Amino acid sequence: MALIGTVQLMDDLNTSVTKRYEMEATTLSQAAIDMGVLAAHLLAITDLGIVSVTYSIKDTAEASSPAADSNVDVGATFRLRLDSGKVASHKVPGFPISKVGGNRAIDPADADVAAYFGDFETAGAFRLSDGETVDVVLSGTFDV
Repeated sequence: MALIGTVQLMDDLNTSVTKRYEMEATTLSQAAIDMGVLAAHLLAITDLGIVSVTYSIKDTAEASSPAADSNVDVGATFRLRLDSGKVASHKVPGFPISKVGGNRAIDPADADVAAYFGDFETAGAFRLSDGETVDVVLSGTFDV
């Protein structure tokens, strides 16, 4: 049975949002290890801070402070091709403006973006809904 990890994020205005992740881990100890890796990758592509992670217990080991001027009202939408062949959207709240190019485009080959989505590939520790994995990040767009 897969575990679900829910990450609570907060911006500089103390506004929070949660992001839910389906995990391959079957033990709480492995889930905490896997979440530590994903949290590092997520923090590289969001200006928000992590408040806590909830599995079956609340974990503040990955807690971090939000970046100055971070905002949960902005983010990014990535188009992904999944292992099933479907194209899906994946949102990242609080995406940093410094990683956004012209026409609100985000480079899928950005090292931090690639590391984050690498966690959802076949060899990664995380799955999207229905247990699917990411084959390719097709594009990214900054949401305002």
